[in-house]
Parts: sequence; structure tokens; C-alpha cells
Amino acid sequence: MKTQTKAKAQSKTQYVAITTDVQQVNQQVEKAYTLMVNAATELLKRFDVAKFRTYATMEHTENEQNTNLVKEFICYHWNITLSMSPKDGRFYIFIDLGEEALQKFGSALTNNLLRECYQLTHSNGGYSGIEYALRVNYLPADQLHNFYYRRVVEGETGYVSIVTVERDAA
Repeated sequence: MKTQTKAKAQSKTQYVAITTDVQQVNQQVEKAYTLMVNAATELLKRFDVAKFRTYATMEHTENEQNTNLVKEFICYHWNITLSMSPKDGRFYIFIDLGEEALQKFGSALTNNLLRECYQLTHSNGGYSGIEYALRVNYLPADQLHNFYYRRVVEGETGYVSIVTVERDAA
């Protein structure tokens, strides 16, 4: 009997009751994530080489193995992830910057993306908006690229899409 009680208590802690306020803020964070991904794909259009214009998106809600990840965008330069905190159900946006892309192309490209991301999460009017949600990480070269190349090589699945954007005519 004690074992069953513990199991029931543990299963209750896996799910968080999300209030209407948290849902509304999560919608704002998800909208900001979508706009960040749009900005990232626009920045990719300036490259001649297809490898630098290719990205993968993942709809993690369609993959039962990922419980805290919601959506993800990964390219040669960055990984942008929308995830949910298991503690309070709030959404967060993680941007992982790759070392090799910064070394190869300099910081201007990444700075343009970050400028857009900070602007999208900035609170206006003196209230606390979604600034809490943006987290920027710096990754050594191999971590980001190994994940990116693995996604591209594994190809599309039910929750992974791979796209190469058209180059802008300069």
C-alpha cells in the first residue's frame, strides 16, 4: 500500500497546473520564439553555401520522448529552443551560439540575431514582460555542429523538418 501511495504522489508531480496568466505569457514567449526563428532564417539568406543556409526545425510536442521541449530551430550558426519549465510551466527561449560560426564569420551575424531577440523580449511600459524568458548560451564548436549535422543526416521525420533557404540576390 505504501508503494502505491508513493507512486501516485510521484505521478502528480510530473504535471504542473498552468494558470491563465502563465498561459498568456507563454503565448507571448512562443510568438517571440517564432519571430526570432523568422529573423534567423532571414539572416541565413546572405550565404552562398547551402550548408550555411540549411536549418532543421523540430516540433517536440509531437515526440513523446521530449517532455520539456516544445520547439527547436538549429542551423550551422545557432540553436534556438523553446522549452517549458517542469517547475512552473513557463516557457523559456534558449539561444545557443556556436564557437566555430563566430570564429569563421565574426560576431556581426550573431549580433544582428541577438539584437532582434532582445528587442522581442524587451518589456515596454515599465511592466515585467517576457524578459525572463531569454537565455543565451555559448557552446564549444563540436557541440552545436554535431547536433546540427546529426539532424540533417538523419533527415526529416514526423517532427523534424529540414529546409534550405534561397540565397538573397545581392
